[in-house]
Amino acid sequence: MHYRPLLWFFFGMAFSLVSMVNGQQRFPAVNFPALQNGRLLPHAFAGGLNAPQFSAADLNKDGLLDLVVFDRAGDVFLTFLNKGTPNAIAYQYAPEYACHFPALREYALLRDFNGDGAADIFCYGLAPVSQEMQVFQGYFEDNVLKFRPFLFHYPNCSTCDRTLIYYPSSIPGVWLNLVIASTDVPGVVDVDGDGDLDILTFEGISGGHVWWVRNTSVEKGWGRDSLHFVIEDRCWGRFFETGLNFCINNLSPRPDTCVDFLQRPNQVEARNQNRHPGSTLMLYDDDGDGDLEMISGDVSFRCLNMMTNYGTPKQAWMAEQDPNFPSYSTPVDLPQFPAPYYLDVNNDGRGDMVVAPNNRYGSEDRNNVWLYENTALSGHYFELETRRFLVGDMIDMGSSTHPALADVNGDGLLDIVVGNAGYYTTGTTGTATLYLWLNTGTPTAPRFELANSDWLGLSAFANFSSDYVPAFGDLDNDGDLDLLIGNSTGGFYCFLNTAGPGKPMQLQQDFRPMWASMNTGTFSAPCLADVDMDGAVDILAGRRNGSIAYFRNIGAPDNPLFAVQPTIARLGNIDTRTAIGVGFSRPALVLQPNGERWIVCGNLDGSLEAYAGLSPTSDPYPLISKTWGMVDDGERSSPAFGDLDGDGLLEVVVGNLRGGLSAYRTQLRDCTTSTTMPAPAVGVTLWPNPVRHSLRVEWAVRRPFRWAVRDALGRLVAEGEGAADSPAFITTTNWISGVYFLHLVTPDGAQAAQASFAKW
Repeated sequence: MHYRPLLWFFFGMAFSLVSMVNGQQRFPAVNFPALQNGRLLPHAFAGGLNAPQFSAADLNKDGLLDLVVFDRAGDVFLTFLNKGTPNAIAYQYAPEYACHFPALREYALLRDFNGDGAADIFCYGLAPVSQEMQVFQGYFEDNVLKFRPFLFHYPNCSTCDRTLIYYPSSIPGVWLNLVIASTDVPGVVDVDGDGDLDILTFEGISGGHVWWVRNTSVEKGWGRDSLHFVIEDRCWGRFFETGLNFCINNLSPRPDTCVDFLQRPNQVEARNQNRHPGSTLMLYDDDGDGDLEMISGDVSFRCLNMMTNYGTPKQAWMAEQDPNFPSYSTPVDLPQFPAPYYLDVNNDGRGDMVVAPNNRYGSEDRNNVWLYENTALSGHYFELETRRFLVGDMIDMGSSTHPALADVNGDGLLDIVVGNAGYYTTGTTGTATLYLWLNTGTPTAPRFELANSDWLGLSAFANFSSDYVPAFGDLDNDGDLDLLIGNSTGGFYCFLNTAGPGKPMQLQQDFRPMWASMNTGTFSAPCLADVDMDGAVDILAGRRNGSIAYFRNIGAPDNPLFAVQPTIARLGNIDTRTAIGVGFSRPALVLQPNGERWIVCGNLDGSLEAYAGLSPTSDPYPLISKTWGMVDDGERSSPAFGDLDGDGLLEVVVGNLRGGLSAYRTQLRDCTTSTTMPAPAVGVTLWPNPVRHSLRVEWAVRRPFRWAVRDALGRLVAEGEGAADSPAFITTTNWISGVYFLHLVTPDGAQAAQASFAKW
């Protein structure tokens, strides 16, 4: 009989094959349908937005300017294709283009400095302890926008870093680095109308004056394909930003003098008044007179200041200001530290304004992307269209999301439960909670709908805990899934399911003090698994320090009991810490076809770390990959695994600092997975396989042995003993169809083996 198709059918029912990846392979992103309040979210699994920066660039060489978003909260790129519908906002989430961008930090602005149609990136420098600007030159390869570092030319300067921007000092042959505060968003624009791109930035990290860093490439006859910068004006616009007076700047009464912090006339070369706390710049020609107006945001305020230029392109003079811009329509009131961006969002040929917070943490994180459409037939008139541009089309639950997958309502489909750190509020009440996204699709076509934004009433605990991390597992061995929730205090909330297998969950909180007293440190992130294979579910707890604490279940299988201190403080010697000493590990269990158990761990960096061989030891686990699947969702990656579309392969849903969710298929593009069962252990004979009623087991060791069978979740199904000179028979008549794992061991533990089989 030919069993191969049948084997594949049952093999896929119990768990999913996961492809091994190397440094050249990437899990493809997937965007499942999702609804909120009855509305379909076009970019549901784009991952959310907290501190996004917006640029226009042609991603696929079709002549249309697409949308590129760089989110400072996690330093991650999101890419959207422009469908080109005139007078309409028509973007399609296209994450496949983002993987061609370099890994950057703080700020990234796309501009085409050489006019070749491929956008370039002006960004915060990547050199250690750098506060300079760096440039990546864009180019097209197979109609996809890609980048390479741009190298500058600094004659007679052996110490100059050619990837960073320097300018010549007054001393011949001496070059000075252009320092730009990491908190800022500078302006990259053609200031003087000569065709090449200049830079406008506040002086260094502490000045209140704007410097005009002029690009002299065109003037020197080198054309637009090179970059040569000089300091042209140390007090561009003749104003001073104090950072103290509610979006009001000190303006000069004359175009030939520069004012300082005390509004005293000063020399144009005046330097470093030590009052620059952090600013964002948007430059545009508001009135069409050829010079540039400036809109700025300040780290201390929630408003924008717009200054009108009464000067010339080469000698700017900001003589009028609107400190509550746009006061003629709906003023920006966005906590905290708003940053404006100028681009044509709705394909009408006119520049619009998008405003978003510039703080990595602690700003508005839901109604945080304000789109002002330019409705003027000529010039500019910005009218507020929405406070949730793009973010309103995504699953977004504030900040720091942590998903878990389980069938909550007993319909056979995996739902998504998401914990979060909360969302921005001006009050003192905590906002952390659990969100329930029910799968209302089909076994092969999932679709998620927000059913409850405070599931189980977890918000009641939000005044003294946050960062809820849910994990499902059968803690009391009654055949259904219970719920354990980690949180910022380091303890747990436990809810036991009394419904029974296959039924809608009925969760009741277990108030035993041990759950709150278990010492994980802070920011506990649980995973439930039988680590020592004794039939009782144990707890693996990720935590802020980047290790995984192992708490062995010392109770009975149906009555869990855990000590205050972990059994092993650093399970597998896993350490996800970064250079700043913080790791935020979040473990998940992934079963392999051969029965091996992997730990896949989220971390502060936003990648996924994979380790083989789950066992109760502090010895290092074999590292599979520090960047498994090349997943990068910015800070605080938090994974959950499950076969969402019934294809026999796992998907992974990943939470992140930005408050949204991403989803990936854990298979490679064009990767063909074997449809055969894994080879049985040496010396073990199983017949028949697959089995319907009774499995015959023979082991060549010719010694008495004990056997145990576990399902794909590691739960004990049956156990017994075998004789040295006769086969053992395991009755499987009433078992659920799927794949099972047989473990064999001699009484003295000297010999052991493992094999797998399918039940049909």
